[in-house]
This record gives sequence, structure tokens and C-alpha cells, in this order.
Amino acid sequence: MSYHDLRFDQGEGTDRNGLADRILKGEVFVFREALQTFGLNDMWRQASLRGIEKSIGKDAAERADRDGFHRIHEWVAAEDVPAMTDAVYAEIEPSAHEFLDRFMHGAFPGISSFYFERTPNVRFHIPYDLTQEHKKAYSEFAKDHGQGKIAAHGPHRDSWLDCPSNGLNLWFAMGRIRPGNGMTIYPKDYEGEYVFQRSGNLADGQKLHQNWTFDLYPGDVLMFHTDHVHGSVLNRTNETRFAISCRLSIDKPVFPQLHHHTYVHSGWNNSSVLKPLSELPAMMQPGYVSSFAKRVRDKLMPALAPGEPDPLPPEIIGTKVGDTYEVPLSALEVGGVHGVSAALCVARLSEDTVIALTRRCPHQGGDLANGWIEDGKVVCPWHSLPFDPHSGKSACKTLPSLKRVACEIQGDKVIIDPKTALNVEDGRPEAAIASAVSRPTAQ
Repeated sequence: MSYHDLRFDQGEGTDRNGLADRILKGEVFVFREALQTFGLNDMWRQASLRGIEKSIGKDAAERADRDGFHRIHEWVAAEDVPAMTDAVYAEIEPSAHEFLDRFMHGAFPGISSFYFERTPNVRFHIPYDLTQEHKKAYSEFAKDHGQGKIAAHGPHRDSWLDCPSNGLNLWFAMGRIRPGNGMTIYPKDYEGEYVFQRSGNLADGQKLHQNWTFDLYPGDVLMFHTDHVHGSVLNRTNETRFAISCRLSIDKPVFPQLHHHTYVHSGWNNSSVLKPLSELPAMMQPGYVSSFAKRVRDKLMPALAPGEPDPLPPEIIGTKVGDTYEVPLSALEVGGVHGVSAALCVARLSEDTVIALTRRCPHQGGDLANGWIEDGKVVCPWHSLPFDPHSGKSACKTLPSLKRVACEIQGDKVIIDPKTALNVEDGRPEAAIASAVSRPTAQ
């Protein structure tokens, strides 16, 4: 799987023939300064500023305009982010077709019409630590708007969330976005089947490969197939991530799950005669009728709705010997993380350094045994949060640290003693941690 940076000089200089097909086959593109290239930067920027002014006030909008959306949490309180996001939604949606029409004709000149999701997705992610006094409000917002709008979304494919499997995902950076607060794509997990929950989240117990994150600047757009496994980074930075994403299909959208979202035919929407019927082309497929019937059934008779899939059994390697665990050193590749019990995982940082620590991420219980080592840190695969392997700390100060237990290489084996906790400052044994290795309650 490949990733490409594109820079177009006023729409010239790059062959865009077949670009959509390449995206639908799994290639990932970042189109640098796309909005500036096609004269679109002001359209959604000004709409966003109007929404901020209407919901928060003129001063907040002026500061966002002057200092950048990445600093908006400095003058917009965390409890006001849901209302601000709603107000920006209201300003963005009426211009979605004009915006996408101009972008598509510029970036994909051979495509004359397409199907687009009527409502773009407005995504303000302020630093995670600032949100923790308002978890209930943020959770309610997610119930009404879907995940990933004002809080991190776990690894998923859009088709698991009642979206088309043959779509393009266009992720427009409205402000500066860094790898510590942005989007992730799991290129090595593009193919293959995964078990997923009805909520669209990846089911527990599935190994993921190291992902891509992106440095984006205002006007850049990340373009990828909707069936890439992708998700959010838990915002561990001191900046706000603001992006607006759109899903669209070149051909009639295919809904492998429920046909839930409203897709508009751009050609019909441009016609004064056909515009009132522009939602019909996407609905003219057998799946729409069956999907509608299933939604009615699930609402009226929830007992008949399909249950959640059974989680996969967690990975456990090695052998329990008395009160300790023994793992063959050869089973631990450098840079890998593996489970040794329901509560503990083991990570091999280098040829001569192996550590054992609590297995579940304190954020939402992600299984660190399904993660990886990056830049010397243990990374949770669900929201790409790195933990220092020695201290157990992350950059999110409101999250508890992981706990370490005694672990050493003895010949060709690794011996782990779960009853002996280690002092995170110097690695010396502490008291037993019987209650410290249980799975956290999801937040």
C-alpha cells in the first residue's frame, strides 16, 4: 500500500487521470494546498467563522481568524465545543454541493457527476485533558452525531457505519493538524476481514499493524478509500484539531450494512427540475428497502435486533509456572508487544530489553498486546496513544499510568513476576499490584 504527496500548480503539473481508481484500490494521497489551488479556502473558512460567531461570540471568531483554529480551545471553553460544532454544521451544510462540485471538477476533471453525503462531518478535537470534566456531554453529542466529531474514534471502516464501501473519503484540514492529534490509516490492514461491533468499532482481540499519521496544514486534503481501516489519534497535543470530512461515491453508492446516510446525486441536484428528487438515485437499490425495514424493526422491536459479535479470544503466549510466567525469548520480536495473561503484556524494546506492563489502555481499555513499539514507546492501537515503557505515563495527564511488573531475561526465556510491581522511577520492586492489572472501565 502506498502514500503520495500531491502538489498541483493551479490545477496543472500532475496527471489526475485514473486518480479516483487508484484511491479506490487503496492508494492514499495528500493533496497539498488543495483548497487554495481551487479557490475554495475562504468558502468553508468563512462559514466556520460565522458558526463560531453565532454560537460563541464575535471575539472568539475574530481570534480564530487571527490566531488560527488550532488555538481555539484557548478562548472557547470545553463545555461550549458541542454547541460551536453544531453551529458550524449549520453553516457548512448549505454550501456542501457547491464546494464539492468545484473541488471534484478541479481534482478529478474526468468525473462529471457523483453522489455525495448531504451533511459533511465537522470535527473539532480539543486537547483530551480539557474534555474530561464534560465526558457526559461529549458522549451525548456522539450519540446524536456519530463518533469522531468531537472525540477520538477507534479503528473502523466507513462501511461498518452504514456508509458506502465504494466511496472516497475527503478529509479537509481547516487548521494545522499534527500526528499527535490527527487521522490515522492502517495500510497493512486494508485487506482482510475483521469482526466489528454494531457501533462500528473494531471488536476486541484483533491485532493491528502500525499506522500512518499525517502532518497537514490549512487547505490540505487527505484522500483515501472509505474501506481503509482508519481512526483518530487521541489528542495529546496542546492544539485543537479542526477538519471537515466528506464521503462521496463516483458510482451509485453500495451499502453493505444499513443504508442510513443521505446521498445526493450531484447532476440531479444541479437541475432545477430534478433537484427535489436528487436523493432518489442512491435509494434506487434493493438494499434501501431492506435497510429501512431493519431500522424500523430495530426501533420497534429491539429484542429482535442482532446482538454484538463474540469478542475474539485475547492473545496469550508463554506458560504459567507457579506464580510467574515464562515466555520463550524467541517468541518476542524486537518492536513487538504480546499478551501473557488477561491482565499483562510483554514488550521487547531491544535485543536485551524486555518489559512487562498492564495490558489495557486506561483510556478506553484498548488491548496494548495488539499494538506496537514506535520511537521506543508502547502504542495503543485504538487511538494511537504512546506510553513511556519505563514510567507507564502518556502525554495525557488525566489518564492513569500503566503499571510495570518484574520482568527479566534468563537465558532463552523471559520470566515475569506479576506479584512484584516496579517503581516507575527507578525500576525497583514495590508492593504487589493485585488490583492494578484489571481492565479499566471504558470512558
